[in-house]
Amino acid sequence: MSETKTFPIKTKHQYDVIVVGGGTTGIAAAMASARHGARTAIVESLAFLGGNAVNIPAWMGFHNLQGQQVVRGIAWELIEKLRKVGGATQTYLDPITSSVTGTSGNWVKIIATQEAAAAGVAVWLQSLAVDVRVERVDDQAHIHGVYVFNREGLHLYEGKVIVDCTDTGEIARMAGANMIRGRAGDHKVQVSSWTVTVGNVDFEKLLAYFAAHPDQIRPFPLKDPEALLDQMHTAEVFVMGSFKQLIQQAKADGLPLPRAVFPAVAFPQVGEVMHVASRVEDVDPNDAANNARAQIEGMRQTQVWMTFLQRYVPGFEHCRLVTTPSHLGVRETNHMEGEYLVTQEDLMTGRTFDDVIALGGYHLDIHTPDHAGLETMHPPTYQIPYRCLVPRGVDGLLVAGRAISATHEAQSSTRVIPISMAQGQAAGTAAALAVQYKVSPRDVDIHELQATLVSDNCEIGQSLIR
Repeated sequence: MSETKTFPIKTKHQYDVIVVGGGTTGIAAAMASARHGARTAIVESLAFLGGNAVNIPAWMGFHNLQGQQVVRGIAWELIEKLRKVGGATQTYLDPITSSVTGTSGNWVKIIATQEAAAAGVAVWLQSLAVDVRVERVDDQAHIHGVYVFNREGLHLYEGKVIVDCTDTGEIARMAGANMIRGRAGDHKVQVSSWTVTVGNVDFEKLLAYFAAHPDQIRPFPLKDPEALLDQMHTAEVFVMGSFKQLIQQAKADGLPLPRAVFPAVAFPQVGEVMHVASRVEDVDPNDAANNARAQIEGMRQTQVWMTFLQRYVPGFEHCRLVTTPSHLGVRETNHMEGEYLVTQEDLMTGRTFDDVIALGGYHLDIHTPDHAGLETMHPPTYQIPYRCLVPRGVDGLLVAGRAISATHEAQSSTRVIPISMAQGQAAGTAAALAVQYKVSPRDVDIHELQATLVSDNCEIGQSLIR
């Protein structure tokens, strides 16, 4: 039996640009839009801005493997603001992730909210976008607003341009854009993880173990493990994550570990390690039962990994659970079908685009659904075209972050925080230009957009050594 209930619209709010999703991608989009004169709102379902950056205390992807910085703009600006209050470490170059910067999730919440407000963004928290206002003409849709539900009831936020930074592409989906789940063929998605921090780690013992077993530092062979070990003795933050031999032993002893490796980030000065070793498969945030099952599974696996660390890993014998996340870390769900599909080949060949709006240098980091390990490839510095932010068949809408028009493989690199923020800044800037010139986002002058991004200290290739 179905039942219909009508909710009155309590209020209508009018903006030039509405950003849905208050993670770091949305923050960059909203700040960029507001700074360029658009009346801007950001709508977030949680009680804080920051999204996954609140749960993941390390930002990777500011640099390429050659040590050149490929992401600047608002993303780097926030890192510098965080450093001033002790909320971010130095940035360290890394042979796998290119670079890593340690961050404090609590400070991310505070600084992100302060900076958004300072830019003139109207911040709406604990407000869930539940539907869209769309006008359809033939095969083309035009989005005019977002219906938002919060404790006061149902509201209509009307906007000239909407920027979808939900990471699941929720707004694009509701507006009628074609959505593609996961990888081509079987539509499987990367596994998700419950980000867990443990404390009271004895780093002297841990580093001694790595010195005796350098093949256990990372899941992949290192060209110069001695140099990396030297850095690990002095760095505020470093990436680690193999323990393959210890995991094999634990599995042989009957411990049901879900992975063959232990991806993690270490903070030796405070004796803590954050790991993403849980492996939750086939997550669909749009399915309530599936989503609940996934969150619970992440919690269950946390207990298994704590047992492993305390019983098998030198330095972790007396470790304790410090934090668990506010929500599961989802790596992949849907990709919207855009005016261009970014592929693995684009990244691996360093393909250039006339409409480049961001760069990336992070490795293809596939937490594959096929087995318990990882798959990785190192691209050169690559370009992200504006067209992959523009959905086919929907006007008045841009998409940035995890749900851009990219394949399963390409998205494993473009999804990380700095690169997603670069996309967000480009989308927010484009939205403001679209409002200024009274055009659809797809018709924004790409040369003016690029010039504006460069003037705002974004990197689209102008500073790199050729």
